[in-house]
Amino acid sequence: MKIFWGLVAFVPIIGSVAGAVPPLVLVFAGDSLDVLWILLEYVAIQQIESNLLTPLVTQRAVSLHPVVFIASVTVAGAAFGVLGALLAVPTTVVAGVLVDELWFRRLEGKETSGSSQ
Repeated sequence: MKIFWGLVAFVPIIGSVAGAVPPLVLVFAGDSLDVLWILLEYVAIQQIESNLLTPLVTQRAVSLHPVVFIASVTVAGAAFGVLGALLAVPTTVVAGVLVDELWFRRLEGKETSGSSQ
């Protein structure tokens, strides 16, 4: 079950819910208290992974601030659905590199050439 949950966790928003359904259905055959514990486990793991680990790993891997990461996934997911949420971080990183290279480097080049005259 954990392997299935890990595979569907790549799909933002609905992946964690889809991963929690099979264990919850299987545990319904047993004690109802077990359902509560399984549900609490999935919610706790999902919250820690989504709100703490993923932004920190992304910040180290692509130098993207966690707030920018969460905001880009939220906005792109709301605008373009699951595909937008999947492509939000790579698109944000590419846009940041383009702005840095095309805008800031050009401004730095004009300042150095203008001050030498």
